[in-house]
Amino acid sequence: MKSVIRVMSAYERSSLVQDFTMYPNRDQIDVHVTVNWQEQFRMLKLRFPVNVKFMQVTTETAYGHIAYAANGEEAPFQSWVDVSGTSRDKEITYGFSLLNDAKYSLDVNVRDIGLTVLRSPAYAHHIPATIQPQQHYAFIDQGIQRFSYSMLAHTGSWEDAGTVRRAAELNQRPSALFATFHPDGTLPQADSFIDVQPANVLVSVLKQAEDNDDLIIRAYETAKVATTGAIRLPKWDRTIESDFAPCEIKTFRVPRDPSQPVVETDLLEWDTNA
Repeated sequence: MKSVIRVMSAYERSSLVQDFTMYPNRDQIDVHVTVNWQEQFRMLKLRFPVNVKFMQVTTETAYGHIAYAANGEEAPFQSWVDVSGTSRDKEITYGFSLLNDAKYSLDVNVRDIGLTVLRSPAYAHHIPATIQPQQHYAFIDQGIQRFSYSMLAHTGSWEDAGTVRRAAELNQRPSALFATFHPDGTLPQADSFIDVQPANVLVSVLKQAEDNDDLIIRAYETAKVATTGAIRLPKWDRTIESDFAPCEIKTFRVPRDPSQPVVETDLLEWDTNA
């Protein structure tokens, strides 16, 4: 069960439609956005007030994160940003994670997060060249765009809130496959091909090996704590158990031959013990 509120906004010749989806048993608001942008020499930002002091900004990087103080400067990020500190009202540890699936630039000042949605300069225009009124120019980020973001408020830290996993769920949604019923079939109605425990270990790669039919699995620790992880592959009758240092990345080769052991490799899929 869910509730959806649609908010429609307009600016000059452009429009913005946001569908805010709320759930009774989930501390997260999902927002689906459609923007029809017809402006030139303009930038569109969405701003999110954050009611904290002594804030620290943390943004995702490849297989990790970077923390810095709020300075109001434009900066790149990936699928999530978190602002945590002390609540101005209740003096408790509090934070706000903004997750997104398509926008990768923002600014954070001492009051809010500014997500850069689009900008519309002339294509390939560079300072100090000036725009000539009689010339024809192509402008970027014109027309209809669609993307999603999620708002996740939390007590405690972003690690405890599961921010990394929530962002992965937003960016890697499950695909539904519909099929007819086979009365003589052997497949169950629901099944799992991989299970990973605990929640702070994420699998980011699951693919065939470059040189044979082995399976390559890459996983990493997300919450800055040493962890013993277990990756279970029911269809291959395999369970991989390994110790992860804080933020450590590990890659495993799973031979198709069940008599062969699982080996840890480097990023090039070479055996680290060879």
